[in-house]
Amino acid sequence: MGLLACGSVIRIEPISTSTPIPTVATQPTASTKSLSAGGVPMRIVAEAISLDVPVVEMGWKLEGSGSEAISVWNVPDNEAGWHLNSATPGQGSNVVISGHNNSLGGHVFGELEALAVGDQITIQTAAGTDYRYQISETQIVRAFGASPETLNYLQSIMEPSPTEQLTVITCWPSWSNTHRFVIIAHPL
Repeated sequence: MGLLACGSVIRIEPISTSTPIPTVATQPTASTKSLSAGGVPMRIVAEAISLDVPVVEMGWKLEGSGSEAISVWNVPDNEAGWHLNSATPGQGSNVVISGHNNSLGGHVFGELEALAVGDQITIQTAAGTDYRYQISETQIVRAFGASPETLNYLQSIMEPSPTEQLTVITCWPSWSNTHRFVIIAHPL
């Protein structure tokens, strides 16, 4: 699968994978997901850029049918979106949060590209726990017209990881949606 669009939605289209496309019927919810760790993310805070915004659950819907079916992420306009199929903080895997940074949607992550390696991000959960992460990697990745390898990479950063990490994704630059700005952070 590959990440193909941003704006009001992020589209994931099959490239060449044996992984089945999720359907609405199998989409996890916070109530059905194992929440053995600190609970659902409720806020994302990055003091270095004065970011302090709510996080809401973000799912997807299936559009089309058969080989033409695509999963479409429902990215919220004015909040950050926690991917329902990702881990919750403290579960020891990949916590994925997306948000808009362009004229096609909200500007929740409008200053995100000012964050740098070494800066910290805090995720506050519904259970009242703060999880602090330190940025270990930032990168800008072309999404439109990208090679299949690049599209596979963009999909892979949203998949479970063997250790705890925070992945934050937004469109880039702010006047377009041709690229993704990606942050990878690890627990402190």
